[in-house]
Amino acid sequence: MMPVINGYSDNRGERHSRAVAALAGCGMTSADAVVVPDLESLRLEQSQPVIYDAPVGLLLLHRDPTTGDEHYLVDYPAGMTAARHHHTAAHTIVVLDGALEVDGQVLGASSYCHFPPMTSMHHQPATGHHCRFITIFHGPFDVFPEPDAAG
Repeated sequence: MMPVINGYSDNRGERHSRAVAALAGCGMTSADAVVVPDLESLRLEQSQPVIYDAPVGLLLLHRDPTTGDEHYLVDYPAGMTAARHHHTAAHTIVVLDGALEVDGQVLGASSYCHFPPMTSMHHQPATGHHCRFITIFHGPFDVFPEPDAAG
């Protein structure tokens, strides 16, 4: 059984191996660089961290073995809701498609937001929209629902 960290299975090694396999045919140019010319062509896995009321699409794109930084491609389905939460590492989001509601503000494609470590945040797809984005954790991923976890 996988250890669980704050409601999220800690299978990073397994996710990393699958990510390397998924990216192998998509334009990786060297062992050190990850080059993906078409993010839309990637197949995401279903995952459901404790803060979400429905599964989300998730693919680990990169993990730095020295710093623990993790980069993900994420797909929120329309109608999914999330609880307010925080991460111990800083957290950056770049919206690629759809619309993301971030702390009450709606962000469309080509938007950016950044949260310092331990910052309480709330993000989910905007009403009636899906959202596909890149998220970068500046350290290993973890998630902690806020005590009053209502969005």
